[in-house]
Amino acid sequence: MKRFSPSELPTEADLLVIGGGITGASVARDAALRGLSVVLVDRDDFAGGTSSRSSKLIHGGLRYLQTYQFRMVHESVREREVMMRIAPHLADLQPFMYLVYDGYPEGRALLNLGLTFYDAFSRAPLKRWHRMLGRDAVLRREPHLNATGLKGAGLYHDALTDDARLVIDVLESASRAGALLGNHREVTGFLRDGGRIAGAEIVDRLTGEHITVRARTVVNAAGPWVDRVLGLERAPEHPTLRPTKGVHIVLRTEDFPLRTAVFLRSPSDSRVVWPTPAGDGRHVYVGTTDTDFTGSLDEVVGDEEDFTYLLEAANHALPGAHVDSSHIVASWAGLRPLIAPLPGTSNSAASREHSITVGDSGLITAAGGKLTTARLMAAQIVDTAAGHLADRWGQRGLPPSTTGKVPISGGDPGELADARQALTTAPVAEATRQRWLRRYGGNAALLARAATRHAADGEPIGDSVLTPAEIRHAVVHDMAMTVSDVLVRRTGSFFWSADGDAAAVEQVSDALEAAHGYSPHDRARQQADYAHWVARNRGTRPR
Repeated sequence: MKRFSPSELPTEADLLVIGGGITGASVARDAALRGLSVVLVDRDDFAGGTSSRSSKLIHGGLRYLQTYQFRMVHESVREREVMMRIAPHLADLQPFMYLVYDGYPEGRALLNLGLTFYDAFSRAPLKRWHRMLGRDAVLRREPHLNATGLKGAGLYHDALTDDARLVIDVLESASRAGALLGNHREVTGFLRDGGRIAGAEIVDRLTGEHITVRARTVVNAAGPWVDRVLGLERAPEHPTLRPTKGVHIVLRTEDFPLRTAVFLRSPSDSRVVWPTPAGDGRHVYVGTTDTDFTGSLDEVVGDEEDFTYLLEAANHALPGAHVDSSHIVASWAGLRPLIAPLPGTSNSAASREHSITVGDSGLITAAGGKLTTARLMAAQIVDTAAGHLADRWGQRGLPPSTTGKVPISGGDPGELADARQALTTAPVAEATRQRWLRRYGGNAALLARAATRHAADGEPIGDSVLTPAEIRHAVVHDMAMTVSDVLVRRTGSFFWSADGDAAAVEQVSDALEAAHGYSPHDRARQQADYAHWVARNRGTRPR
């Protein structure tokens, strides 16, 4: 995919999407596959907010059964199955254990019933249905777990994902279907025609260029920033969202020896927390907090209180680990864009579901939602846009959504087979082959060919696992424009390295300079911005 130039814009697009997280990306893909002309912009980078800072799970939300949110769980587990078909490289099915201890509100019988609903909703094959484990079976599987008061567990399956990579591959699919994409481009105002929104004024935050996009329909899919975009339309009577902060910390497996993801209750407030092996064999991440957030939406980081809470939960899960702040390799923090309760009601009324509203000026706003159900939410948003296009513009006969059947970029079975074949002869280590397949799916063939042409492109940089082939792929094929784009959203190196993969920064800057003609000043500024980002998101000094 490539960043559009103003000369490529249609005279009037059918759909302008504001926001390049998982919701906006899914809307662009759905609409483009239905034949609409689509332009998508994001004020920062794609997946720059919550969509790169989630729990990195494609899951049904088992814990929501406790609050009787059956519809949401049903939708979520069904969407998990869809994602396993259309994005098999990014839906890594893994076993999870939901632990039961003395005093937990969910006993073994109630957990068994809930997991039965969970499996039935998903229509998963019987071989993937859950099974109940006794205390001894749990400890044989995970001998370091806290044995005091342990009654057993339910063993079931959900999927790990690379959330930012998922957004990029969905956007690549949208681009292949004709959507025009632009990151680091901020909407600064709306165009109007007879009181109706007819497009937007946009500023390129990298070049300062002003761009005008005319569109018949505009979708506000800005995640935690939806109220900021709504403020360009009108002064809202009350906030649409009540964001809460979710923080995760990363520990080394050698310090925290856990092989199976587990759900258990925090000893401080009984909230469900989940230590999860990252899939690389080297790290476990522990999440998450859930606290009201009132600060700047652009400055979301974990603090000492968050880290203390998560370390306490980690030590409760594995008492022999004795982890403290010196063991934290990395951390990340994101905002849940929860729909605000109505004035006069309690914050506990904030919904975990999503809403789609249409303002008097025609602006379609999508609020709330989850990574797992973004595809379904996007189909509903495009259906809403189709109604507007039919009523106001006479554009009828738009086909139904096909996104549940069409693989995303990298997920096509033929592409995956080609990638596996190309990797069998590429001069790269087996660990690199497997990591490329997990992250890039069918697109790993491009990396394999690069390494075949130049063997050094497939060799890790210093003590990093990152390779030059991935850096160039991020810049040339995945529209990375800054150092942070490459190391945080395209390759994910930031999340699993104590120094943010500092050894790769110079090669990243070289690739960006070659592709975009950046000046020495641009290079230095981007490196400083990334160093600041790493420092802010570590919070403590790792060992």
